[in-house]
Amino acid sequence: MSVQPPNNILSRYAPPPALAGALAMLCWAGSIIVVKDVAGTVPPVALSFLRCLLALAILYPMCQRNLRVQWPVMRKHWKIITLLGVLLFIGGNGMLFVGLQFTTAINASLINSAEPVTIVAVAWLMFRDRLTVIQWSGVLISIVGVIYLISRGDVAILLGFSLNLGDVIVLTSIISWAFYAVLMRRVPREIDRLNLVFGILLAGAAALFPVWILENIYYAPTPLIWETVWATGFNAVFASILALFWWNHAVEELGPSRAGLFIHLIPVYTVLLAIWFLDEDLHWFQIVGIGLIAIGIVLTTMLKTKRE
Repeated sequence: MSVQPPNNILSRYAPPPALAGALAMLCWAGSIIVVKDVAGTVPPVALSFLRCLLALAILYPMCQRNLRVQWPVMRKHWKIITLLGVLLFIGGNGMLFVGLQFTTAINASLINSAEPVTIVAVAWLMFRDRLTVIQWSGVLISIVGVIYLISRGDVAILLGFSLNLGDVIVLTSIISWAFYAVLMRRVPREIDRLNLVFGILLAGAAALFPVWILENIYYAPTPLIWETVWATGFNAVFASILALFWWNHAVEELGPSRAGLFIHLIPVYTVLLAIWFLDEDLHWFQIVGIGLIAIGIVLTTMLKTKRE
């Protein structure tokens, strides 16, 4: 007998999938701005770990009853929940936060705009979702766009292997994100979505804890200052609880490839917020790079992906 998911406040008032996807991207764009704003002041792993802890503390009173009811089914599927937590908070957000120590918020968001195409490619790699020739052309064009971005439009940078470290790290984060999005299809729908968010956050916190300890010993201790408090609070509420819940909702209802389209809203939001709050400038190589990525997205998604 399957365990029916109990009701909760976020599920009852969940927005339509399309709106949920757009809102999640706004939250994550805001997170990029916040992390960049405190870069060099608050260490990146501390931001990731502390936001998981705070989000868990906020969520637990809301879902403790549901967790007890669904504990058997969550224990049965603990491996996929743990994997999702590691992919999201170590490989995804964790690497993004590290990358933002070395690159601009605008560049990080533009590289992230290749995520929809990356999701399609990972879906083919893992589940053999079939792509047309046009879709594969889109994947390749988007890859060129990303390479153009991280090389800042200069071939000499590629030939001399003098890439911006932050851009390369951000690129690895979107690959981890893509695996997370595609593997969401392995999570049974009987698991309550808020319980799933709690489980993913718990796995992320457990995976980040030893890394946070090492960061405190060998890189920089976590400062007990106002910047740590407000950045952690923003990321816990908006980038962890709300964005993660809305994103999972969009992926489940629309599928990973269609939901992935919303990710190219991140650069739109981030460019506006970065120019407004961080006084960053938009450069020509960024415009060309995002143009190539946009063409790739259109080609990759203009025809439906076929599954075997």
